[in-house]
This record gives sequence, C-alpha cells and structure tokens, in this order.
Amino acid sequence: MTNFQETIVTTTKGPIAFQEAGTGPAVILLHGNGHSHHEFSRVIPLLADNHRVISWDMPGHGASRMATATLSIEESADALREGLAHLGIHDAAIVGTSIGAFIAAAFAAKNPSEARALVLAEMQLRTRAWWDKAWPVVETMFGECVQTHDYVQARLESPLDEALLARWNGDRQLAGADTMIAAMAALRDHPIATTLSRITVPTLFLFGESGPTVDCAETLGLSLPGARQQVIPQAGHFISIDQPQAFAQAIEHISTEQREGG
Repeated sequence: MTNFQETIVTTTKGPIAFQEAGTGPAVILLHGNGHSHHEFSRVIPLLADNHRVISWDMPGHGASRMATATLSIEESADALREGLAHLGIHDAAIVGTSIGAFIAAAFAAKNPSEARALVLAEMQLRTRAWWDKAWPVVETMFGECVQTHDYVQARLESPLDEALLARWNGDRQLAGADTMIAAMAALRDHPIATTLSRITVPTLFLFGESGPTVDCAETLGLSLPGARQQVIPQAGHFISIDQPQAFAQAIEHISTEQREGG
C-alpha cells in the first residue's frame, strides 16, 4: 500500500494541497476538471517505487477548494510553480490530463528549465466557433455535480464500481458547478497553440483510443512538431483510470529517457 503525505502550501492564489509518495526523480501529476489527485490513484503506486510523485488538487478542487477557483490557465501554472518551489522541486516531469495538460504546457512554456519533460494527455485544440457550438453541452456536463452510474460508465472503458463513482461525485461536489464551468471557460479561452509554440522540452501527447480529443492529434502535432504522440487502446478520456499501466509506462519512458540524456 502506497503511503501519502499531504502538504498544504500557502500561495498567492490561496491554500493548495499537494499529495506526495515515493522517492526519486520528481513526477508531477495534474488532474482534470472536477476531479482531484484521486484521479491518479491507480497510477501513483506504479510510479512511487522509482519516483517522487507529487499530485495536486487544482485550485478550487478537492482539498484546495478554498483557493481561488476562477484562475486563467497561466495563473494556475503560476500557482503550481509557487507550490513546487515550496516543496523544493525545480526539475520534474510534468504530466497533465485534460485541463491539467493545459496547465502543464503553460508551466513548461514559462519555466523550461524546471520541466524535464511533458506528458500531455487528452489535450484538445479547438476553434472558438467549435467552443461556442459545444458550450451548451459543457454547461450541462458540468452544471450538475452528481452524475449517474450509467453516465459515468459511458465515459470509461473500464468497469465502474461504487467506490469510484462515490469518489467521482464527491470530487465534483467539492469543486461545485461554478468552479467546474469557470475551469472550462479558462480552458476555452487559453491560446494553447501559442503556448505550444513556446515549448522547448521533450513532449509526449497521449490520447485514449475512444476519447474525445484524439481527433486533435494532427493539429496538435502541427503546433508542436517535435512532439511524440501515442494512442492508448481500450482507453477513453480518463486514461489513468482505464489503462493505468500504459499511462505509467509512458511517463516512465519519457522521464527515464530524459534523465539518461536521450
């Protein structure tokens, strides 16, 4: 059983919770909207034997719910840097999923010497017209905190048990609808193509084979031509839940490669 240590860091954006396990080169895990560090509960034990694994609760989420919830992507990246500095981390592989991928990319673009490598899972690059058309669906998806078993199961490729459903809805309730919708607005409004054009560190884009962002692979590749791409079979938007072993292996590979100078 993996032992976790929680640290609440006081930042200019409010108190932010970081969970830590393991020792070794640092790996930072940034979860998606409406979730918490628990999104990576199946992955952390696979990494903690060889890495110092740090997972946060994004501002406005989980144990960080008292922090400012209406942050831009850039402001969230700045809050992350404050927290990591407090923990003495200035060199890490940064891993983000969904909105966490946007924050990871913004962090690396602004602090290239502090990001050893990037894993950007389920990132999307959309036009404003696409977002305007999709926004009623976004508001419906995040406007209600509690989701049914069938609704959540439809978003996963792996079986959904009652414990995971309780955690899923518990995290969404802690965040609240206003926070989740504000996070989606921050994601929508962030100029991700510009951010990607500034990234100089080795980067891997990860997609779930049946996830909603794999159609963005080509445009993301054009925005960051040197990046690698990997599609994970039998995974949807939540790769770390559906295929934790493959998710952890992708992180291990790029992190080890960079430490060895590959």
